[in-house]
Amino acid sequence: CLTHHKATLLFSLLTGHSLQCYTCRDLTSVDKCQTVENCTKEETMCKTTMYSLEDVYPPSGVSTVTKMCASRCEPSNVDDIGMTRPVTCCYSDLCNFNGAASLSISFVPVGILASSLCAFFWTRL
Repeated sequence: CLTHHKATLLFSLLTGHSLQCYTCRDLTSVDKCQTVENCTKEETMCKTTMYSLEDVYPPSGVSTVTKMCASRCEPSNVDDIGMTRPVTCCYSDLCNFNGAASLSISFVPVGILASSLCAFFWTRL
């Protein structure tokens, strides 16, 4: 029926609501990236890039991230060996509250929305 991305776009268009993402464009520790940003119409997803402890100098011993609204986002392949900067993408408000877990959690409400829209349009035919 509708893909999760199209369903999110349709929901945003119907409600006039722009996506909100946590944003920190500079390397920030995961727990301190709390700034909320309203995305533009073209920015339909939240992007998170996790950095390995070796990427940060001086070493802090804390996981660091960059987060932002994005119009394009290419998620990392979780099977890549030696991946030091995994990227996750998600499509619902504030879905990028943490790193890797954001991807799986964000699809649940979108999937429910897509199923509801499919059922609604199917019963109208």
